[in-house]
Amino acid sequence: MSALTVPGSASGWSRRRVRQVAGPVAVLLLVVVMALDTRFLTRDEVAALAPKPFDPAASSAELWNRARGELPGTAVPLAQVVQALQTDVKAAAASFKAATPNQNAYAFPVTVEGVITEAGDSGARVQVDGVPAQTAVTVAAGPALNGSVVRDAMGFTFAQAPDQTRFQQVGDELRKLMTAELQKAGTLAGKKVKVVGVMNVVAPTNTVPPAKPVVVQPITVEVVS
Repeated sequence: MSALTVPGSASGWSRRRVRQVAGPVAVLLLVVVMALDTRFLTRDEVAALAPKPFDPAASSAELWNRARGELPGTAVPLAQVVQALQTDVKAAAASFKAATPNQNAYAFPVTVEGVITEAGDSGARVQVDGVPAQTAVTVAAGPALNGSVVRDAMGFTFAQAPDQTRFQQVGDELRKLMTAELQKAGTLAGKKVKVVGVMNVVAPTNTVPPAKPVVVQPITVEVVS
């Protein structure tokens, strides 16, 4: 009598054995391939890839350099801006590509050329041709300097800073750079100057009355004569 066999039992065991061996081998091969394809970083390389801490001074320096490089080529004579604002604020903002950091607030890059009629701790009054006589024009100085106006004009937004405090610090650092620029210019009373700066306008209505003073935050100050 022939031995009793179970059809397919040997081959079934072989297939199970192959699967049992193949699984770990495949995993091992995958680990080897991954290891060969992996670049291990040094501690310095890992540190270089980490997000950089926000530095208000560095951000303000970058904005300042951009402003001094870009605004002289895009700034509009103050008289043109003032006349347009006294007619139609929204049209003026669109025409002169003013930044709009807040509702009804606009930042216009302008050039101011005229004679300093008086100078004080908070600014210098400038007589500018083409500006209505009742519109007082002041180039800010000292406590009237506002770096936030330059910050906003250059498109730096709250979303680019970690929090409100450091957002404000960018403006504070810009104010220091503006102060240094004015100190380089020296005494300005009685002199003819050319200033590139930013005029901040808050206009709840669509016209600005001629009696409303104009304050320009300076970026470059040049003594012409």
